[in-house]
Amino acid sequence: MNINSVTPWYRTVVSTWLVVAGLYSAWLTLVLFGNALPVWLLFVLGGYTVCLHGSLQHEAVHNRPFATRWMNTLLVFPPLALWYPYFIYREEHLLHHQCTDLTNPESDPESLYFTPVEWNQFSKPTKWVYRVNFTMAGRLIIGPIISMYHLWKSATLRILRSDYRHGRVWTGHIALCVAILVFTNIAGGLPAWKYLLCFAFPGIALTLLRSYTEHRWATVQNERSLIVEGSPISQLLYLNNNFHSLHHEYPAVPWYEIRALYRNRKQQILERNGQFMYPGYWYILSRIFKDKLIDPLHPDEFQAKIGSTPNSL
Repeated sequence: MNINSVTPWYRTVVSTWLVVAGLYSAWLTLVLFGNALPVWLLFVLGGYTVCLHGSLQHEAVHNRPFATRWMNTLLVFPPLALWYPYFIYREEHLLHHQCTDLTNPESDPESLYFTPVEWNQFSKPTKWVYRVNFTMAGRLIIGPIISMYHLWKSATLRILRSDYRHGRVWTGHIALCVAILVFTNIAGGLPAWKYLLCFAFPGIALTLLRSYTEHRWATVQNERSLIVEGSPISQLLYLNNNFHSLHHEYPAVPWYEIRALYRNRKQQILERNGQFMYPGYWYILSRIFKDKLIDPLHPDEFQAKIGSTPNSL
């Protein structure tokens, strides 16, 4: 596939900088006037804004919009979701792209599966929680809490092993999180619980909605990444990362070129990823209560037991 099309400089500037300006303006406006909005509306708008910021961080990880890493970092480093330190996210996501065995928990840092050895070490209540988290409803409701728990647990275990490689990153991250909570309280009168409830939690949940069906196990590597065509609203929210199979195949393609590339080469793209495509997130959400509670073992083990992929839509 020829992807060496030349995008006019003004399209790059307008597309990316409109997102940047709109994102931070929307976040600041919601912080300043959030108390005047119904909680449910702040929950929706705050979550969308924080999730969009995460999508912009994803672009920065792939060296966009600037050619220099420090400029991209400067653009997106504030942890609006109070979640991943950007530098750790960048490190793990690039390893995810280098992985030649996607979904394998032993080599893919973004896999949510467990090996049998890991699984057998959990208590019965813990296993139940992870089974629930492996459903879509569970991923949206308790997924953000579990994700935060795993992140902080990993950081704590590193310290206990005298591994201080990420010490400065975590110190800076905690300081920035405190600064955000203090700023939102002083500037907009938002208590910390309200920012967590109406910004961080729904923002992470929307991110997990994208990642929930992002990868599946398959014998062919190209067939392990999903395409969700989506609507303009979800395409903007995820900066076209919903065309995930295409992104994995061509990670250097910027977000504003992916949709046209998919539209022009749809048949070839779907042939390569084994027709792993859903029409949109409403279709995925419509099946939210059809998932069964299963052991989230890596599909190699799961297929050996019952011959199918877990929770395949």
